Amino acid sequence: MLPWFAWIAIIAIVVFGVTQIVSMATGRPLPWGSDAEEEIEALRKRLKKLEKENKGELEAPKIPTKSEDNMSAEDRWRLDMLEARLEELEQRRRDDRDKQDDGGSAGA
Repeated sequence: MLPWFAWIAIIAIVVFGVTQIVSMATGRPLPWGSDAEEEIEALRKRLKKLEKENKGELEAPKIPTKSEDNMSAEDRWRLDMLEARLEELEQRRRDDRDKQDDGGSAGA
């Protein structure tokens, strides 16, 4: 004889299997199922938007130079931090320009 918790697990597996078979037979997704079709459509729209912004042109893959190959992990980390800081400063500059263009009405 199996212990009581084994029977609970067996019944749960059987119920799950039956619900899967019923959903496949009827062709209808389960109420708690994923909305995969909606997610795929949203991703397609997002991809089209990005392609329009870039006009379908992607950057060609770049072959690293010998100095880039020989760069240590610490140097790469420092370079990444500097690039991130540069991007942050450029974003702030753009935001400041936008505020000046708006006449400074935004924010306060």
